[in-house]
Amino acid sequence: MLGCRMPYVALAIGIALSVCHPAIAKTWRLKGGQQWESVSADPEEQYLHAIAELKELVQAGETKAAKALAAQLRAEFPDRVGPDINLFVAGELHYWRNRYGKALVQYEKLLKNYPASQFAQLAQERQYEIAQAYLAGRKKTVLGFIKISGYSEGVELMEKISDRAGLDEPNGVGVNAAIAVAEHYERRQQYLEAYLKWSEIGSYWDTGPIGKKAVYRMAEDNLAAYNQHPEARRDKFDASKLTTAKAYYEKYLALYRQEAVAEDVPEKIKQIDELMAYKQYRIGLYYRRIREHRAANLHFDMVVQNWPKTEAAEMAKQALAEGQSGEHTRGK
Repeated sequence: MLGCRMPYVALAIGIALSVCHPAIAKTWRLKGGQQWESVSADPEEQYLHAIAELKELVQAGETKAAKALAAQLRAEFPDRVGPDINLFVAGELHYWRNRYGKALVQYEKLLKNYPASQFAQLAQERQYEIAQAYLAGRKKTVLGFIKISGYSEGVELMEKISDRAGLDEPNGVGVNAAIAVAEHYERRQQYLEAYLKWSEIGSYWDTGPIGKKAVYRMAEDNLAAYNQHPEARRDKFDASKLTTAKAYYEKYLALYRQEAVAEDVPEKIKQIDELMAYKQYRIGLYYRRIREHRAANLHFDMVVQNWPKTEAAEMAKQALAEGQSGEHTRGK
């Protein structure tokens, strides 16, 4: 495939280089997909055409050709082309040779020192692609030969991208980077970290597709965090995650009822009620076991009042009846 492209690449480079020279007031365009024709062009059009050609070359991985064109651009347009083009082409050279660490150094220098560069967006998109590769399992090389997990590198890079680009654009690289981090945490079953990231995203987008997704994921992640505990011991752990999950499920149900029903949100709310009721019921059993009957009855009554339709409420009613029967027996 590459071999087939080389004649066309060479032709494109030759044309692009020729049009940069001030003495030639022509640029070249492909006509009918088969042959090139020349048209008049002012210096501005020549410059823009050459820049477009350079971007196409680097995105296609033609780094040698890109370096040659970059050198010509620096020579012919010294007032427009500066060190940023060197950094970008150097980054691309490393990227296409699979040297991600070195590529990132060049891209970061470009973004830090020349944030208004016409290559800044491309460099940032390349950073995003590298971060995606790390989050997908690519190893990071240290000391030139040791391979270690690249997850933390990917998260750090995505965080940097979202901080730099912001979360204001719904299809922008910034919000996409933030979502990538949240979904990475979910894949790693780091549900509380995922919840915090979705919460950050939701603070910018409380409506629209992103806001809808953020609300649902915040609910799911809190429930998943609670359910990570062994089932037999869940009632012994903090129930604040359940309270938070229920609040977001109820918000999702109120705003997006059709989607919520399709995703069994009403059933998930019932599940949370059962878990919370059972937790209070177990606390009541504990107080009854240590003969703190008043405290026990308070918890049993709380279950009946707050979660009347749960199985735990039925068990609490029975416990209250047994407690009353015991008091009556002791009174005799």
